[in-house]
Amino acid sequence: MLRKIISKLAPGLMSRIEAESRRWFMQCRHCGYEISVWDYGGMRYRALGTVYRFGRCRNCGKSGMLRVYLRGDNSNTPVGPE
Repeated sequence: MLRKIISKLAPGLMSRIEAESRRWFMQCRHCGYEISVWDYGGMRYRALGTVYRFGRCRNCGKSGMLRVYLRGDNSNTPVGPE
């Protein structure tokens, strides 16, 4: 629902949010399956660092802490336009 509201009010912002959310990945600690935050149904914009979120793996079906990280980034610099 939030995606629809943002896309109606600010389509340019929504495209930037989608692009950045596709660079963030969630990884299952049980089976190692990875999926982008966007494909999982979430949004992550101008975020920093690796975090853990509770969720269910779409591959093995187990619930637990999913690691959320920016793929290919080893720094803690903000992402996106200033």
